Amino acid sequence: MASLTSHAPVDPETQSLSTRQLLTRLLETVSLLVTKEVELARAELKTDLKAELDMVKLLVAAGMVAVFGVNLLLVSAVFALTAWMPGWLAALGVAALLLAIGALLALFGWKRRVSAPMAVTRKTVKEDVQWAKERLA
Repeated sequence: MASLTSHAPVDPETQSLSTRQLLTRLLETVSLLVTKEVELARAELKTDLKAELDMVKLLVAAGMVAVFGVNLLLVSAVFALTAWMPGWLAALGVAALLLAIGALLALFGWKRRVSAPMAVTRKTVKEDVQWAKERLA
């Protein structure tokens, strides 16, 4: 008759437990694992949302600066068309500067977005599933 071999060493305390006690311990462990994973997901989601909110704030600031730039471009167009005064050149320069600042703010805001949300939670869940598969095999 073939002998049964265990994949993982079993401590003497675990060997002495009944099936009911083993199932109870298993359910408690699984319950604790699920609780901890949910806590991790909540914490990570909160961190990701804060980072996204910071990005949105910068994008709103970039949009406002861009609106100011467009306003100055329109003022410079008025100066250029109606008066042919040297003041339009100054207004055009300021508008270009504001648009460049808006573009930089938008770039910095975009770089702060969360590109892989809940990465740690996904990794630990994969590890837990792999661990469970190995234990049940």
